Order: sequence, then C-alpha cells, then structure tokens
Amino acid sequence: MSRRLPPLNALKAFEAAARTGSFTAAAAELGVSQAAVSQLVKGLEARLGVALFERRGNILSLTQRGAAYGPVLTDSFDRIALATEKLATQPEGVLTLACGPTVAIRWLIPRLPEFHRQHPSYEVRLSTSVMVEEAGPVSLLAEGITAAIRLTDQTGLRPDGLMAEPLFTADLFPVASPSVAARLRRPTDLTGETLLHVRHAEDEWPIWLRAAGLAPKMGTAGALWFDFHAFALQAALDGLGVALARRPFVEQDLAAGRLVAPFDLSVPKGAAWCLIYRPDSEMIPAFEAFRAWLR
Repeated sequence: MSRRLPPLNALKAFEAAARTGSFTAAAAELGVSQAAVSQLVKGLEARLGVALFERRGNILSLTQRGAAYGPVLTDSFDRIALATEKLATQPEGVLTLACGPTVAIRWLIPRLPEFHRQHPSYEVRLSTSVMVEEAGPVSLLAEGITAAIRLTDQTGLRPDGLMAEPLFTADLFPVASPSVAARLRRPTDLTGETLLHVRHAEDEWPIWLRAAGLAPKMGTAGALWFDFHAFALQAALDGLGVALARRPFVEQDLAAGRLVAPFDLSVPKGAAWCLIYRPDSEMIPAFEAFRAWLR
C-alpha cells in the first residue's frame, strides 16, 4: 500500500515542538534555528490543511488536533529509535528464546537438531530462567529476549503490543507407563492409583476428573507433586503414577510405547502455546528463519 507521508523533517519539527511546548526548545534539540522549526511547522499545517498550534503573541499552545497528533508521532519515533537500536545491537545470526522447562525439554530441544540442519549458520540460545512455566501475568519478553514460547489465551496482536502465533493446543489427557496403564480399564480405576500433580497447575487434574464424571479431589491424598510438568511426566515414565500430558510433549514416548494413554478422553484447557514476539523482531533473519521452521 502506498503511503503519502508529510516530509520527515516537518514531522520531527512538529513532534519536538509539541513535546517540549516551545519552538526554541525544539530548535535546540534538533540543532536548527527557531525560524526553521517555525517554517517547517507552518509548511506541515499547510500540507495537512489543519492548524496544529494556536499562536497568540509569544504564547504557543496546541490545538485539539495538534494535541492528538503529537503523541502519535512521539510513539512512532520512539518505536523507530528502539527498532533501530535493536537492529544495530542484535548479534547477527543469534536468536534468544525464552520458554518453560517442559516446553524446552519435552518439545523443543528434541526438534532443534532439524532446525540446525536446515540453518547451520544460526544460533539458538534458550533461556528457561526468565519466566515461570504457565504462571500468571509476567513480562513475557525480558530485555535481550527475541521471542518466547508460552501458554496463553491471547492470540494475534496482544494488548501489550506483542504478537502471539499459536503453535499447539493445551488439551489434557492421562498417561502412564505400560505396567501402570495395564491396570486402567476405565477412569474409575484411577481411584487406586497415584496421581502426579504440578504445583502451578493445580486445576488440571480437577478439570479432567470432572470431564470424566469423577470427583475433582479424587486421588489427592496419595498424590505426588512436582514443580514442572516435565518432572511429572518423567515420574510417569518411571512408573510412579499417572500424569496429565499434552500430545506434543509425549508423542515420541507414545509412539515408542514408553507411555500409554489408557483413556480416549482429552479435555481442552482453553489456551494454546504460542510463539510470542515483538513485531519488529520480524527484521531479525534468525528469528524469521526460526518462525518459518516452527510453522
């Protein structure tokens, strides 16, 4: 789409004057004369056909339209400056990705060799310490983080200005080792089994049990609790009990027979794991390659 924008110098002159409240201060900031700022602003007003300032003697004040236009330009220039700084300082060929331990261990790391085979010149740096897996509201993208993989119910352009592209859903279903699964013919058989819980996801077993028509507190007395889903899944692999899983986290174990899904019931949790990133990250070649590979 063709964009017919006013001259950049005129926009910069008006934005500086609107922000500082003075042609003199704007001139000092931009390194030009006060007369130059005044002429640039007048030219912008003539081009737009809109009065941006009210001039009464030596008193300069924004019109209603000027007061609305100024902050938009300030935000735009700030975003351009930030994107430029990031573009200049981002190590070439490096992608720093934040994700929870379970996503990293059970889903991403086993697949990374294929990404490196396709893109041997790009480096992926994983960080699992900047965010709590599936926790409440946090800063999704800390300084120095290019993108994150996180469970969220917000997709598309989020209210915080970040983009969120769905990767896979969060449907829940029980899994167990073959020896434990052999004892499970129907959901009521879970009564005599150890249920493996995750501390920050205490609602998951109650959600699944309700959907199966069982008491949501069933099995809590003899339950085992873990900090992350990855640990609960490892406990299930070791025959310690029954864990709740998402298919992408266990599809290789299911295919190899190391884990068994004894029931057909899979319950959606109303969220999805998404790739979350700032819109200007699309200018980073390593990120765009990684994003295309994930798709």
